Amino acid sequence: MKVIVLAHDRDNHTAPIRWALQQAGRQVECWPGLASTPEQQASISFGDEIRLSLGPVSVNAGDVVWVRRPQAAKHNPNVSPADKSFAEGEYRWFSLSLLYMLETLPIRVVNPYSSSRFINNKAVQLVLARNCGMDVPHTLMTNSPKAVKDFVHDGHRTICKSFFPHIWTREGSKNLAVTETFEITAAMLPGNDEVLTYAPAIYQEMVVKTFDVRTVLLGTNVYSYALRNPNGSLDWRQDAGQGIVQVEPIETPAAVERGLVDFAKQSGISYGSFDFAIDDQNKWWYLEVNEGGQFLWLDQFYADAHLQEKFLAFLVSPEGATKAQLEAMQDEFPSWKNYVDEPSSKLYREHVEEGATFVSVEP
Repeated sequence: MKVIVLAHDRDNHTAPIRWALQQAGRQVECWPGLASTPEQQASISFGDEIRLSLGPVSVNAGDVVWVRRPQAAKHNPNVSPADKSFAEGEYRWFSLSLLYMLETLPIRVVNPYSSSRFINNKAVQLVLARNCGMDVPHTLMTNSPKAVKDFVHDGHRTICKSFFPHIWTREGSKNLAVTETFEITAAMLPGNDEVLTYAPAIYQEMVVKTFDVRTVLLGTNVYSYALRNPNGSLDWRQDAGQGIVQVEPIETPAAVERGLVDFAKQSGISYGSFDFAIDDQNKWWYLEVNEGGQFLWLDQFYADAHLQEKFLAFLVSPEGATKAQLEAMQDEFPSWKNYVDEPSSKLYREHVEEGATFVSVEP
């Protein structure tokens, strides 16, 4: 059995995971996605048996594929301008065929591409969370000015957030702006209704929280961490990037844990990072999930989390492994701290993309 990571080997999670697997004597391969170069070409052969090759890597029965962050398909830049649109379409559809086909093979896929696309929709997430018994704030998703004004004037505090993260940069400058959650009031609404149609957004009743929780799901196993922000910021992500947020383990309420396991079953995912807001009544409010959410930053903030080792044990274990089984196996793998401290990891760290951070601006 080998582990195949669909991401560039310079990805900020792929590099340490690849290093740790190799240190543990496990075979691991990386494939960034479909392109015209030899190492990114792919083939599907239908004969007496089905064979799939991703660059130099053959996908065999019993392998594990982690769909971490495959890049968009890239056609050959030398194609005729007249044929560019055709080539782009063919590369895109072949790339999708590869990703979806993985689910038909006798391998384990984390997460299946169809499940990741399904759950990557905010409306679907909220419906499933409600169906699974989790508490969800009153929410409006719209590009209708009237709907926005009615919601904001409804007598509750309101937050606004984007559907997906976005970063604005100025050419020739290192300055950037990142989408983040903010409180919106009636006084902040533009006088020109048309402005509210420029981009749809998510409007949500504000949870007056005492702290946040990031929960990592590994199969049917749940690990939750309280995120306490001395600045009291509405969105903890930017402060986490400055090392301000304090991380500590917290027990997941039984009802929430059952809801998460049911959520995973209904959505088809086996791994994801969930965000909750905890109010002064200790009520856990579901906010969102990122099925490919980052987790190594938790090891940076709280070394005893050992999420790198737990995730690796999860990857190489049979589907359905219990928490006790994962934790019994995790000592087989080096930790994030080992990765940072070990001289042999220097080559990996040197090739991580410049400016890469383990604190994500993911939803």
